[in-house]
Amino acid sequence: MPRPLLGLLAALSLALSPGHAAVPTVPVPVFVLLPGDEGRASLLGVWEGGRWLGDGNAARRVRAGATYRVQGLSGPATTARGGRAEYFGVPCENAFGVALTPEVRPANFTVVTPTGVRTRPRPVTVLPTTGAVYREAVRAELVRRGLPNPVVHLTRVVRADLDGNGTDEVIVEASRFAERSGLFPPPTGQPGDYSLLLLRQVVGGRVRTSVLGAEVVSKAYDPDSTEPMPLATLHALAGLADLNGDGRMEVLTFGAYYEGYGLTASEWTPGGGLKTRLETGCGA
Repeated sequence: MPRPLLGLLAALSLALSPGHAAVPTVPVPVFVLLPGDEGRASLLGVWEGGRWLGDGNAARRVRAGATYRVQGLSGPATTARGGRAEYFGVPCENAFGVALTPEVRPANFTVVTPTGVRTRPRPVTVLPTTGAVYREAVRAELVRRGLPNPVVHLTRVVRADLDGNGTDEVIVEASRFAERSGLFPPPTGQPGDYSLLLLRQVVGGRVRTSVLGAEVVSKAYDPDSTEPMPLATLHALAGLADLNGDGRMEVLTFGAYYEGYGLTASEWTPGGGLKTRLETGCGA
């Protein structure tokens, strides 16, 4: 058999094998619905032609009438039809959203991507928040950051093989704010308040814990201080999805302060950690 044909067959076999995702040939917009959103999903960005696009460049790639897969971290996916990307307006100068039909009002973060694109190549499992191992990991990190006797409160534990190497990673989310309004933390927080987002992976047979986001309040803010007021930040996992067809799932995160929020999609590798590829937000 001629060598060019052998090469073509090998490439085709690789693309269709279970361990490799097909690279999308059309723009892949990605949206996130926040808990309690009333049907308008925030446009995080677009993967197109080997590059990540955000803001207005991404909005122009959104096609009215497209059908989308609506997928939370747990539970079955549903479908919805989207409209044109619409500008959020002041003070969110670079933020766009899309109305979905039927209207979706999720209780948890939900990722919206085009149907026909395999954005979840491997299972994502939400684990109980009672695991002693994960509670101890959070406690140890809080102690290391200056809280000698933290009140450990796990809010989410998620397991998935992010990079397709056959070994699962675990993302642990924990937070405690004495004064909190829904998704949003108080302006400064009280001593003992915190928000942590950790990623645990196995390297050389040993568990390694990486910090994806951290906010720890060890002392009260003095309003008479001349120092800038430290803003408390909540860190949360918004979703896991393979947005560019490379077989690795991007990590979508949410960060909120009392006057606004940000959404980020990052590529993760065992050696390189997180690298931001898309981000958007809204707030004063």
